[in-house]
Amino acid sequence: MPSNMNTNMIRWTPPPPNWVKINFDGSVHNKAAAGGFVLRSNDGKPLVSAAFNSGTANVPLAEALTLRNNLLCAKEKGVLKVEVESDSKLIIDIVNGVCDPPWRLLKVVQDIKLLRCHFESIRFKHVFREANFVANALANLGHRVQISRLWVECVPPEASLALAFDSVNSRCYRGTSI
Repeated sequence: MPSNMNTNMIRWTPPPPNWVKINFDGSVHNKAAAGGFVLRSNDGKPLVSAAFNSGTANVPLAEALTLRNNLLCAKEKGVLKVEVESDSKLIIDIVNGVCDPPWRLLKVVQDIKLLRCHFESIRFKHVFREANFVANALANLGHRVQISRLWVECVPPEASLALAFDSVNSRCYRGTSI
């Protein structure tokens, strides 16, 4: 086995102690938008997970709406230190100030910038989809729910395999799906 084999492997990593990690994902199928997110403690256990439909939107708007929703949830839960991860490089780059938002995202991005002020510490990081499996499962579920769904201290059955995959610290290659 080559010595650099582990560096090519991707996995979800927990946040530092006293931090909460949020993974989120937006999704669009046939112009119908949905989103999902999960807040997890440093031991990887879910604190809150959610799935919802967002009406009609493009992918960047679905991602931005999901980010806004998860920050609102974290604020309501009293979270002070948060790491936010997504496989949407565009949205992460926008909130990190790397690029300007498209005009259709301006209002949502303004909301996100206002929300980030409510946290003691917050950082945004792009991750590959393979480190975002739980959020992806929740976003896919969002297409099948009529009203927003919220689960406390668990994920729905549709995301349980992805959570189990993360909890055993599984690593995978780019392009893996579960």
